[in-house]
Formats: sequence, structure tokens, C-alpha cells
Amino acid sequence: KRSKATHLPPAARICYDWMVVQGNCHYARDRAVFTTYRPITRRLTHNIFNPHEELEVAGVGTVRVPVVRGLGNPFDTETLELHDVLHIPEAVCNGFNPLLYGSSMSCTSEAWTGADALGRPLWVALPFAGGSRLVLAGNPIGETEIIQGRYYSLSLYLSPQERGELVG
Repeated sequence: KRSKATHLPPAARICYDWMVVQGNCHYARDRAVFTTYRPITRRLTHNIFNPHEELEVAGVGTVRVPVVRGLGNPFDTETLELHDVLHIPEAVCNGFNPLLYGSSMSCTSEAWTGADALGRPLWVALPFAGGSRLVLAGNPIGETEIIQGRYYSLSLYLSPQERGELVG
């Protein structure tokens, strides 16, 4: 189990690591980031974070993620509104699946970028700890559990039955 850095102010204890993931859902670690929220009690049996344990889902809701559209201007921002986001308190980070957001994606060694159907830039992600992390507007600093050099399996797949029970 994780121990919280309780000596930090509440805003600094929030995880701002939004990693680009595959799978079929978005997820967030901290309850405080949800703008709408429905508490649930559900354990997923297909836990990719630790295949020997079930994974707790504490709720589902909407999260608004303020991001930078591109690397050229940190003040050109967009807010991604993610729906049916799973609240997974045990996650080491947050998971953003660009294909669920409906954006196209382009990947280079320098950055991953997403655009809407008209080709308008929506988000950019930079390499971080073997994956890609969204560049957030305002560059907030908070709690991170991702360790450089360690391999993480961050993509989460729900079975059709689990999806139906969680998001309807």
C-alpha cells in the first residue's frame, strides 16, 4: 500500500501524471480531480497493475484535464473533458486513452500529439519514465509514484461485463 505524503499541502498530494495509455478506459487516482462523481464499490478481477490481487474501483465520473496544445506556446491550452473515468485509488498515475477521446494521434521521438477531426492540436505528451505524459497547463507539481527506469503496465482493459456494471 502507498503512504501519502501528508506533510505536503493538499494540492501537492494530487497526482498530476496523466500518462498516455491503451486499453478501453481512462482512470484517475485522486477523488479530488473529479467534477462529477458516482461512488461505487467494485473490484476488477483482471488487475493489470498487480495480477495477483483484485483492483478496487471506488467511483466513476468526469474529469477535466487542462493541457497544453503544443510545445511552441505553453499558454495555448485546451481542457480535455473525460467521461466515464474510473477512480482507482491504488493507481500509480492517471491514465488518458487518446483513442477514447476521439482524437487522432501522431508519435515522434520528441513528442506525441493529438488533434481533433479538423486537425486542430488538442494535446501534447512528452517522454517520461518509458511512456508519454500529457503536458498540463500551468505545469502543476504534485505527488508522483512513477520511478524512472522501472517498467509499468498502465493500460487497463475492462471486460464487457465490467464495463456495463461500471459505466452502464
